[in-house]
Amino acid sequence: MRRRCTAIIIVIMLLIIPTGILSAENRVSRSGEIKRAVQAEGSCAIVGMSAEQSQLLALQRARASAIEQAAGVSVSSATLVTNYVVAVDFIKTYAKGFIISEKATWLPLGQYQKDPSTAPIPEYRVKVVADVYIPGKRTKPVGLTAKLNNTVFRNGEKARVALSVKRDARIAIFNIMADDRVALLFPNHHETSNLISPKNEWVFPARDSKVELEMHTLPGHEKDAESLFVVAVNRSQNVEFLDMFTVLEPMSFSEFFKKLSQIADYSEDVILPYEVVGTGQ
Repeated sequence: MRRRCTAIIIVIMLLIIPTGILSAENRVSRSGEIKRAVQAEGSCAIVGMSAEQSQLLALQRARASAIEQAAGVSVSSATLVTNYVVAVDFIKTYAKGFIISEKATWLPLGQYQKDPSTAPIPEYRVKVVADVYIPGKRTKPVGLTAKLNNTVFRNGEKARVALSVKRDARIAIFNIMADDRVALLFPNHHETSNLISPKNEWVFPARDSKVELEMHTLPGHEKDAESLFVVAVNRSQNVEFLDMFTVLEPMSFSEFFKKLSQIADYSEDVILPYEVVGTGQ
């Protein structure tokens, strides 16, 4: 059976049955702070991408700006986006503070003009009002490191994630997709064991696995910017990812981070951004 998860296709030989979702708030307490009603704006001029992609980049920039205000991190201020490096910078901010709710208001379409000698370019502009959760001091660190086998994939190429920890930990891998949704890739109902030890590097999917991560752009897109979001929790914490998230069921951006914020004080995370390009690129 092939299950498509936007830019990633999951090939699983068993039927996947959704589980119920249980709140982690019943198991852990939070020491972080919620910054409420943070206002920020973002914009993106349309160059070499679809209107849909430009809108998403504008929204990502607004989110990054909101996180910057709440968490005190630095993000790119570029309006003109001619490649996906800026998008990757925006995505990286998602681990600094978690947007747990947001309201986006699209502003009138503007124009970007570098100088009087160049033609104006349509510019999407958006304002967000967001609640941002800033995690408290993380307890019982596990020393998570993670890397992808590549940062740019062509359609059809396969991805692998290599992980290591310094203490026994339970891990989860999510896909932040190009359609602004997030889905749990691992653990899944074919591979439920997610406890890894510091003895060896751990790879997903394993070489002999029946699961493959095959990269594809969204239909009609020549290029997409996405990421894998890797989360690790010390094994002593009573956290079961399959109780919190339903495998391969896409969630909205803020819905995902609201759930993840419930364990943010007890977890470590690594964001692995990547690009997917069409075979003609």
